[in-house]
Amino acid sequence: MKTRIDKGKAKKIMGETATKTVKLTMTVVKIIFVLIIFYTVAVSIWIFLTTDAEVFLTNIATISVGGFWAFFLGYFGWRMGQTLELYFIHMKKRK
Repeated sequence: MKTRIDKGKAKKIMGETATKTVKLTMTVVKIIFVLIIFYTVAVSIWIFLTTDAEVFLTNIATISVGGFWAFFLGYFGWRMGQTLELYFIHMKKRK
């Protein structure tokens, strides 16, 4: 004996499940982000207090500059790739 599934009720349940999943995922991501921040601050303070401060600050400055360039070049590389992709798509449509 087959039972009919109410489509409206099924959509409502799926929507509620999706909403709960997104909320749970965002909560977990926020918790992980906060843990990473606390861990980074704690390790930075510990290394600063237990090693030569000048070397530590030099390393922080070096890593910061490297991170800036990695972001800068990565972002503009992505934008250039996107522009080339659109150019080739339009060129293909013209033929």
